[in-house]
Amino acid sequence: MKTLQLLLALLALIFIVNCSSSKQMTLDSGDYKLETIEFDAKDDNIKGLLLKHENETKFKKGQSLKESTFHKERKRIVKLIRKNNDPHFSIDNISFEIDTTLSKHKYSVKTIVLK
Repeated sequence: MKTLQLLLALLALIFIVNCSSSKQMTLDSGDYKLETIEFDAKDDNIKGLLLKHENETKFKKGQSLKESTFHKERKRIVKLIRKNNDPHFSIDNISFEIDTTLSKHKYSVKTIVLK
């Protein structure tokens, strides 16, 4: 039963972070704490830019799983890419993969830029 609840929470969170930033939903995330953060982009220049500015991420190790953090991080990345790489970059090119299978009550985030 607990595995099913975790799976449903993960699916709900994936849905949330892939929605446009104007949509609002709620999620009961429990006591999950962030363990690892990873960045990935198809474009090497964008990936380099993300890695250069990774210390500015809104994700902090040990923080709770919150929807608002994902929205803030998407906005930060859009602003960064528009300023340094592509003035027409869309927020819809950013998604997140959340893995809650690491260990009990821990999760990892992979930020993916599809450009």
